[in-house]
Amino acid sequence: MGALPRGLAIGELLKLPTLSSAEVLAGHAGLHRVVQRLNVMTVPDILPWVKEDEFLLATGYPLPRSPAELAELVSALDARGLAALGVKLGSYIEALPPAMLRRADRLDFPIIEIPRHVGFDDILSQALTDIINRQSAVLERAEEIHRVFMRIVLEGGGLPEITGKLSQLIEGAVAVLDDDGRVLASSRLEDAAGSLAAAGLLAADGRILVGDELPPRTRVQAAGGVRWALAPVLAGSMRHGRVLAVEGERPLQHDVLIALERAATVIALDATKKLAVSAVERKFQSDFLHELLGGRVQDPREVLRRSRSLGWELDRPLVVVVAEVEPDPDDA
Repeated sequence: MGALPRGLAIGELLKLPTLSSAEVLAGHAGLHRVVQRLNVMTVPDILPWVKEDEFLLATGYPLPRSPAELAELVSALDARGLAALGVKLGSYIEALPPAMLRRADRLDFPIIEIPRHVGFDDILSQALTDIINRQSAVLERAEEIHRVFMRIVLEGGGLPEITGKLSQLIEGAVAVLDDDGRVLASSRLEDAAGSLAAAGLLAADGRILVGDELPPRTRVQAAGGVRWALAPVLAGSMRHGRVLAVEGERPLQHDVLIALERAATVIALDATKKLAVSAVERKFQSDFLHELLGGRVQDPREVLRRSRSLGWELDRPLVVVVAEVEPDPDDA
């Protein structure tokens, strides 16, 4: 399973007791960014040590002094996928320059002023405890969802049942697509058809055009007022299509994305099973055909019985055609 939002959004982080009096100075539109880890800036050259989805805490001491350098620091942190920057102002920097805050607003990168009386150790303790508790709950939910989908497959269900259950879990439209965007199975897709068409994502032939490339991890994408997420249906190195979830009543986050990825995993297992069964059936069909052509099966009743088990109806008028395909001399 890919990296899912198992942390908490910056907006949720600010509800913790230690940060309840913190002030968002810039980047208000990025408060949905998810924090999975925390770090403290102790040296000016911090960039080699930061990680994606990180909430970086800093005093004014290691920060650059010029407004241009502070603005560039914001750009560099955003480019590395950090969630936000928390700054405790005081002796070294009394206020952050407007150029830095404008850059953060343009990038939707939250900059938060940490109250002077709040210790970084208290923030680390409360935030990490909350993140770990949420991760534990997410893992339990993931196992529960996985058992639901596995039960469907074990009881003989297929794509219609899986998409129906996934649609119920996420409270939105779901579709299983092949690599060309053709719908193999869906549930509640008619509810989202209008918005998909308005966003230019629904072709006239019914294909859903959400792009060929998959993001490096399951994440929400948006276009034309429509929000969706894609998960690949992978069995080893072979891709059997994609699972699309269109945002409905519930936001596409946390257990919604987990359900999407778990459904994709079970669909991959189902596809692998069907390929294996199909290969065995083709082997039986080929062996039976060779026996017929070789005259090794003489009893008409046995021929009919075995043919019906293979899905062939031979007790009707038939024409047998034997052909040899001649190679095209112009075909290299």
